[in-house]
This record gives sequence, C-alpha cells and structure tokens, in this order.
Amino acid sequence: MDVETVHAEDRRPRTHWEHFTREELLGVRGVGRSMEQAFEMAALGLCALVTDPRSVEAHEELEVACQSADHDQLLADWLRAVVGAMAGRHLRFQCFVVRLDGLNLFGHGFGERAGQARHGTHVAVTGASFTDVSVRQGPEGVWTAEALVDF
Repeated sequence: MDVETVHAEDRRPRTHWEHFTREELLGVRGVGRSMEQAFEMAALGLCALVTDPRSVEAHEELEVACQSADHDQLLADWLRAVVGAMAGRHLRFQCFVVRLDGLNLFGHGFGERAGQARHGTHVAVTGASFTDVSVRQGPEGVWTAEALVDF
C-alpha cells in the first residue's frame, strides 16, 4: 500500500487513501471519519494512479451530481465522473469535496489541465471500469470506500 495508516489521538485512523492489489487488479481505497470523506479520498487515490496530487494546482473546478440506488453504485458513479473529467477534459486533481444527501452526491474536484512537463505521462486515461465496489462503516465509525480499477 502507498499510504500507511496514521492514527489520531482518539485512535481512529485519519482520513487517507491507499492503493492495493487483489487478484492482479489494482484498487483504490478511501478512508474517512464520514462517508463523504471516504468518497473524497477514494477519488484522490484514483487520481494518484495517474498523477501525484501534490503536483497539481487548483485552477479549475469540476462539479458533479450523481444519484443512485445504493452507496456502492454511487461510489462507482462518482469515480466514473472523475475518470471522465480526467479523460475528456484532461484534468488532474489536487483535492475533492463531497456532500451526500441520502443517495444523492454533490461533488467538486479542484485541479488543472494536464501538462506533461508538470504531471508526467504515468497513465493515459481514456476510461475505467470498476469492480468489487464497496462502501462500509467499520469499527469505531470509520468509513471505507473502495473499488478495483481497470484502465
């Protein structure tokens, strides 16, 4: 995993993202103290497969609204929207803000247009599919949002 879990004073893990592998596929995982934070971190982990988010400046904003029948599908729809912006608008992202109202997601991504000089050419984004999508609340109220990614 790319990110080591860091524990806060109250022993719950801090908000973070991770990459993992399962059955030879790469996955992204977002962990947060709320479902919204877990969705934000999953999207940031997805973007980190392409470009280091620390190298991205926030010059443009992506606005996304999704509605779904369950939280797992909502996560997949959210991640598809992020990939769509990376592929279609050539955006790279620094951070995300998500607000959930039941099964309605209102998200914002902040970043800039991709430039080879600043962001490199790690992965050419044309689209992605997601499998084994899961949103769950674990012990002590910690939320995890994860999916396997196939670019």
